[in-house]
Amino acid sequence: MADETVVSNPQTVAEEEPAPDINAQLLANQQAFMEQQAAAEQARRDEELRIAKRSAFDILGNTLDMYGLGELRGFANDLVFNRNIIDENILIGELREQPAYKRRFAGNEQRRKAGLNALSEAEYIGLEKAYAQLMRQSGLPVGFYDDSSDFNNLIGGDVSVAELSERVNQGYEAVANADPEVVQEMRRLYNIGDGELAAYFLDPQRATPMLLNQARAASIAGQSVRQGAFQLTAAQAEELARAGVGEEQARAGFQAIAAAGELFAPLPGQTGQAISQEEQVAGVFGTSAAAQQRIRRRTRERQAEFEAGGGFAAQGSQVTGLT
Repeated sequence: MADETVVSNPQTVAEEEPAPDINAQLLANQQAFMEQQAAAEQARRDEELRIAKRSAFDILGNTLDMYGLGELRGFANDLVFNRNIIDENILIGELREQPAYKRRFAGNEQRRKAGLNALSEAEYIGLEKAYAQLMRQSGLPVGFYDDSSDFNNLIGGDVSVAELSERVNQGYEAVANADPEVVQEMRRLYNIGDGELAAYFLDPQRATPMLLNQARAASIAGQSVRQGAFQLTAAQAEELARAGVGEEQARAGFQAIAAAGELFAPLPGQTGQAISQEEQVAGVFGTSAAAQQRIRRRTRERQAEFEAGGGFAAQGSQVTGLT
């Protein structure tokens, strides 16, 4: 019997699939989970940082507003959102190095140079508010010592509120002891009260430009009254002040006007020839060429009529318009 060879049908023999690598799958799943966890953690941290940045910027922005330094908000934005600084101490330290900050709290630099302790921002602002409250309660005008720049020298000089109060009182005392004609003219021409006058005497350099101009005009008007001339209008006094007439020139000019009463008045029997007060002022102080010419012409006419011509021309020869 011949040997039989059995030939297997390749299509009927099932190929065995390799067993899955359970460990590799576990590792892959674990890796994916860890990556998800890391992404979630990073997202959480990013959100925390975003919130912390926003909080830091809001706090710093409010601080800048409180200090009157809103102009530095852009600088604060760069610190927080570009340089990622959120530590309050570092932020304040950076802020204090800015020129705008140093200008705002310039009194502290003066204190350091004088060997005094610098004030905290809260102390500094509190002292400014106390100064301002004192000024308003004392009746000093709005605009006079009510800004942070006004208080730098006071804080730098370690001036207490009590000492400032004494200075204000000295301003009012100066009003009481001032030239009465000048004070009277300030009140008559401009209805200025004691508060404005005290501000002027307390610190003329910080008084408002309008008050300074009014004080100059009132000084000129006071000389007119003192020398026995007449009361000026506000417009006349201000015109002389703008023309640069000083106290001594005003004194001499109004002396000449008072002494020249006969020259300015018409002669007996003449009418319509009086030289008006406006012309007298404008001619004597040189603010009107026409008024000067009329006074000169009148002087020549009187000299011709009275031969000696005399008294007035001699007394007024040093004053513009009376020669």
